[in-house]
Amino acid sequence: MATSSPPGSRDRLSQLPDFLLGHVISYLPNKEAGRAAALSRRWRDVFCNVHTVSFGEHEGARASDWTTFYYDAEEKKSCSWALLNDVWSALLCRRRCAGTHVPLRRLSFAFDSCHPWNYVHVDQWLTYVLRHNSLQEIHLDLRFWLGPICPRSKGRYGDDGSDKEEEVDSDTDNSDAEHGRRKWRPCSYLLPKGLFSCIGIRTLCLSNCRMKLPKTVDLPYLETLSITQPRRDGGRSVQRLISSCPCLIDLTLEAIARLKSVTVLDKRLRRFALRCCHNVRSVDIDASELKSLDYSGLAPLESLLSLHGSPGIPSCTINLCKAPSNEDDHDRFIRFMEKISDAKRLHLHHRCLPTMSFGGFPSFSNLTRLALQGPLQSPSVVRVILEQTPNLEILSLFMEPAVVPSDNAEPSVVPGGNAAPDESSFSIPCLRSHVKEINMVHYEGDALQRTMARLLFRNALLLERMCVVLVRGTFALQDALTREIKSWVVAAHAEQIFL
Repeated sequence: MATSSPPGSRDRLSQLPDFLLGHVISYLPNKEAGRAAALSRRWRDVFCNVHTVSFGEHEGARASDWTTFYYDAEEKKSCSWALLNDVWSALLCRRRCAGTHVPLRRLSFAFDSCHPWNYVHVDQWLTYVLRHNSLQEIHLDLRFWLGPICPRSKGRYGDDGSDKEEEVDSDTDNSDAEHGRRKWRPCSYLLPKGLFSCIGIRTLCLSNCRMKLPKTVDLPYLETLSITQPRRDGGRSVQRLISSCPCLIDLTLEAIARLKSVTVLDKRLRRFALRCCHNVRSVDIDASELKSLDYSGLAPLESLLSLHGSPGIPSCTINLCKAPSNEDDHDRFIRFMEKISDAKRLHLHHRCLPTMSFGGFPSFSNLTRLALQGPLQSPSVVRVILEQTPNLEILSLFMEPAVVPSDNAEPSVVPGGNAAPDESSFSIPCLRSHVKEINMVHYEGDALQRTMARLLFRNALLLERMCVVLVRGTFALQDALTREIKSWVVAAHAEQIFL
């Protein structure tokens, strides 16, 4: 039974002006924001003040639609009809509710694979946004293909690591595409030239499209730039675009095969990400204000990254695409880690790192937060890392499924017949004196994970917070694992009391 509102109560939220209501519901997904218009007559026209239009498909969403929408249907319809309808509905609804064109603040779309049929729609979206936002702040996130970006991902490039891109020409009848076994990979969408002279753009994220920069590039207020797999654009075009953004503070470069060098010395970046640009030989940046560094790729050469004026980068994320195959690769990895050893936060992806890679691991004396992501390493490896982080306060283990075993692969579980390490072997200073929080994600409770959890929780004497995310399973199993973990934590606290 519904209860009536107290006498004298007022709907204060509805009394807010339209632009504030629109700003509030802009943080909802667009479809939820549209449903809010049905709350009352007062909210009917609020959607015109929603400043964000954001829709996207999921990776692989269009993989099996070609037979239905292209080969069997009499009316040749785009497989991305749902995305097209959503974006058009949002734009037209804002126009209809306001009675005039209301500038957008953010336009974001993501095609699983954008067919050339869709290009005319994208042209009209961008033309609309650029025409009515030439002087207003605007953030653009344009993604024309979803998938792995690393050239060494099997199934997308050649197994030998060469840049053998699998493109499907729009005029070619490809049998794989016909049977839905491989999604359409368009040659390129050519961005409109006016995009590169819109002074209102603050954020520009481009993925799998062609830039073909005009003679004049004027983006004076652009702060965030992300370029992923530009189509047919060389390193000079990328460098020219970077140089044309005087206010740039956040730069991301991903899978740019023709990029050889990057120079950012005339501006002070706060965040820099270089992912899977395997042909880059030198990066020179002014790191005097750099707060975050994200690197993915091969074991870098010592001359790859030149950080000018850097007092130390507070936050670093490292992910090697390929395991060090020889001693030279191992030495390069260690020297690279030494270069960032002043970091306070480190996220290390170690899926491709064998145990030998952690020999000679440098000391991170300032590190307070450490995240290790990948198949769980043996206790001896984790102990080596923790011994080099004397001031660690927060430890997070994102435990991914183990790699497929091979003849030379090391076992990912505690070997049968060998005694598991005891608690005293993990009596590490940082665990007993500094670690306040431990997180373990994707906990299955196998022998290796249980051993690691016991060693960590039994030695973390100052633990204030713990979070263990269990995998799906029966209630009995999850309850048993929870009780076991709690017993280790209680035992550690009891030991601390007696000490």
